[in-house]
Amino acid sequence: MKTLRATTLASAILAGLSVPGYASALLDVIGSGINSDTTVASGTTLWSLVGGVITSTPAGDNGKNAILHYYVVATGSNGISVFSLGEIDPSFGGTGPAPYVASSGNSYSLIDPAASASGRDVSNLTSLRVLAVPALPQPAVSGPSTSVNLSGLVNNPGSYTLSKLKTSFTPVTETVSGDKYTGVPLWTFINPSSLSNVTSQIVITSGTDGYEVVLSLAELDPNLGGNPNDLLPYADNGGNFPGDGVARTILPLDNKHGRWESNLSNATVTNAVPEPSTWAMLLLGFAGIAFLAYRRMPKPTLMAA
Repeated sequence: MKTLRATTLASAILAGLSVPGYASALLDVIGSGINSDTTVASGTTLWSLVGGVITSTPAGDNGKNAILHYYVVATGSNGISVFSLGEIDPSFGGTGPAPYVASSGNSYSLIDPAASASGRDVSNLTSLRVLAVPALPQPAVSGPSTSVNLSGLVNNPGSYTLSKLKTSFTPVTETVSGDKYTGVPLWTFINPSSLSNVTSQIVITSGTDGYEVVLSLAELDPNLGGNPNDLLPYADNGGNFPGDGVARTILPLDNKHGRWESNLSNATVTNAVPEPSTWAMLLLGFAGIAFLAYRRMPKPTLMAA
């Protein structure tokens, strides 16, 4: 067993700053709320190390299931590997084999034991950083989505209406909890433009009601153990559409459906540790959404004296 130094850096939650290298016998866990002087045995799960972070709402107003804004960046000699907190949290998607830290001699490794997921492993692990994306503002008025905007590091960005979803992709069907869904495999819809960097990227999804879920891109990749049945459906036989908007996300293995999103309106693929200028652009975009929501709020009526 080794002593694991835990550093509290609240600023790292939003800044995504680079972290200097540390000696291989010393593993840094960085994130608000993590206890210091933790002793780590080989086989300790990733969730048990980072699950104690303070998941107060990041910058923004909508705090429902705030933990779903967070993700872990594991850094080692072979690069970085990202895990969303939602996928490893047993209360959400954490029903599969749990990623864990293994120690050997004077080094650590992060191991994902899921089938075909070895590409997410990190050798000579030096740090685990808990980061978060800014939260969306709570919209003044929300309703069914009419399109899904796909942006970022993808091959086919654009605004996808129901008609475009039907004509741009070969439809697939699957049955989940008795409902038969028709739509597009989520991985096919996203179609990332940089397959060599899948383990270092995240997908930020949001609905018209401001509900926001961060997914690691790797957890969706069938070549890295991702479930090919993760779906972006636009119809089902249970009558959920169009009441749930033009599309939603279905992650069949999520045990409590907390990461399922109705009225999906946006999906953005970005680097998990973006350059400061990228963060600035994202924050400006969110600020623009907040301003539009404010403009749409009904104005109070002035009474004559």
